[in-house]
Amino acid sequence: MTTAANAKKTAKTEDFSAAKIADGAREFVTRTAASAKERTESAYEGAQKFNSGLEKTMSRLVTGYVGILSEIADASRANTLHTLAMIEKLAQAKTVTEAGQIQVDYVREYATANYDRARNAFAQTREVVTEGAEAIRESVADVLPMTKKAA
Repeated sequence: MTTAANAKKTAKTEDFSAAKIADGAREFVTRTAASAKERTESAYEGAQKFNSGLEKTMSRLVTGYVGILSEIADASRANTLHTLAMIEKLAQAKTVTEAGQIQVDYVREYATANYDRARNAFAQTREVVTEGAEAIRESVADVLPMTKKAA
């Protein structure tokens, strides 16, 4: 073979292998882009689920907080009315013994009512916090598989 024939054969071989490399590279880039798109969609889906769960959780926490504030307002009103009622009774007392008994009854009723209110407020707070923590834990558990898939 002549040098020209060898040069033609080498050029054809180089063209052929360059075409294969280019086809392989295009295929690799296409697969990689498709995989990245799937992972992006998976991460987005996970973020959407997490946001939805977080919104529900925060809504419940705010509702619980508003409920607690309402309980505090109710307790303040009840305490004020109870104190004013005691003052009216105290004004009607005819003896020091009667006034003392009104005061003792007032303190006992006041302490019992406030103890019950505090216990109820604590139970409500515990319930709201527990529900919120469980909801957040579930949201994170739902998102974790998405992030592992996306990574």
